[in-house]
Amino acid sequence: MCKWFLVFACFTLSSVPAVADDWLKALLLFDAGRYEESIVLLTPLAEDGNLEAQEILYAVHTHGYGVPVDHEAALHWLDLSAKQGSASAQDAMAHHFLRGQGVPVDVDKAVHWFRLAARQGHAASIYTLGVMTMEGMGIGKNYQEGWRLIQWAADLGDPGALFLVGVDALNNIESTEDFERGLGHLTRAAKEGERRASAVLGIVLEDFTEDPDHRVKSAFHYHMAVAAGCIDLIAAAERTLERLSDDEVEQLNYNITMWEPEVDPRDPEPEPVHCVPS
Repeated sequence: MCKWFLVFACFTLSSVPAVADDWLKALLLFDAGRYEESIVLLTPLAEDGNLEAQEILYAVHTHGYGVPVDHEAALHWLDLSAKQGSASAQDAMAHHFLRGQGVPVDVDKAVHWFRLAARQGHAASIYTLGVMTMEGMGIGKNYQEGWRLIQWAADLGDPGALFLVGVDALNNIESTEDFERGLGHLTRAAKEGERRASAVLGIVLEDFTEDPDHRVKSAFHYHMAVAAGCIDLIAAAERTLERLSDDEVEQLNYNITMWEPEVDPRDPEPEPVHCVPS
């Protein structure tokens, strides 16, 4: 959670002044870390059907912002938001049932919520349905239909789908166009925080001497992957950095400054993982 929700204030101030005033105060208090005061203002708004307030309270109780972690309370607000038609809440509800987080595992219910969100064009839900369809998880196994859904999700900008489509293009190179398309999809996925895409780009570009800036680009993507928790690429990142000239290091640092997302200190650290299959 960070400053994204301040944008909504600009659209609510022109309609209902009293409600808008409470909404803006709640957001400002939350952003200042005064969670308890913010929750007091957010709760009646959420009870009246404000989707953004419901989703913030879901995060509040999920992560324990100003209150103890309470999954039952979190799911209460998420359920209200999902039933009101929020695609992002429907996707989150589906994942709760898929993983058994706060509720019993129920793949059928997960598919139900994913489909509702997908009908609204929610890219992440379309991607997950694609993967589930390819694997036959709660849905009749159909590789072609699953791949169609994944490609659709990639067209909508889902990072996981972009990663799979990009890797597929690199694995089936028949022309320069396939290579460029693969790199393009992986780059878009990396920009959206898909660490596996950053890992693959680092590996592919490290020895791609056709690109004069390949060493800087490789070092950059290795850096982004390590920052996102790819512990198996730490040595590769260090090795690539050592090969750079002073000018290339300056260029690398500039690229990192321009692209690296601002991290809210309240957000959890990325989970350490191995991003390259052994």
